[in-house]
Amino acid sequence: MLHRLIVIALMLFFGLAVGKAAAQQAIGDVSRLQGKASGTHGGVTEALGLKSSVFLNEVVSTGEAARLEVTLTDGTRVTLGERAKLTLNTFVFSPAAGRGRIKIRVVGAFRFLSGQASKLARSDISVRTPIAIIGIRGTEFWAGPIDNQALGVFLIQGVVSVSNAAGEQILSEPGQGTNVATRGAAPGPVTVWPQDKVNRALATVTFQ
Repeated sequence: MLHRLIVIALMLFFGLAVGKAAAQQAIGDVSRLQGKASGTHGGVTEALGLKSSVFLNEVVSTGEAARLEVTLTDGTRVTLGERAKLTLNTFVFSPAAGRGRIKIRVVGAFRFLSGQASKLARSDISVRTPIAIIGIRGTEFWAGPIDNQALGVFLIQGVVSVSNAAGEQILSEPGQGTNVATRGAAPGPVTVWPQDKVNRALATVTFQ
């Protein structure tokens, strides 16, 4: 009986250890950094540096005048502007199964470039902001507050959907953008953004 209890105890111990190791497995790293940034994971906040690993459920935050680029293991790149926050909610990249699933949440200005996960047969990739959800179909885009609008989304290449409870817009041509005026408002008409607006948007995530 004692022997069986010891065996069970060891199995539980190693099972927990393996589970913890899996939970701690890095899903990407900091590929570029300007200024100060931090990561909060498991209730612990630490400063991030170049090549710092990032983990599932980690919250990455940038300071004033900072820029940070995170590259996930499938090649997806997310660039944050100053005083922004990125939460890595879901990351599944399984080429053998043809499945890719990435769910992140971003507050503030950011630029997104999709990686290999978006090219798989079963891909489900989206970014949730406080204002709308951006659905991604093999894409590069910018999003963030701009011109006193709660959220602007500008398409660089690919296709994205911008949706919330009030409505949805699809950006399907490079140069198109949409704005959401306030929280709870529907995404506005799709328009071609003037170059001045594009420059101001991209400047919020450009490294100096």
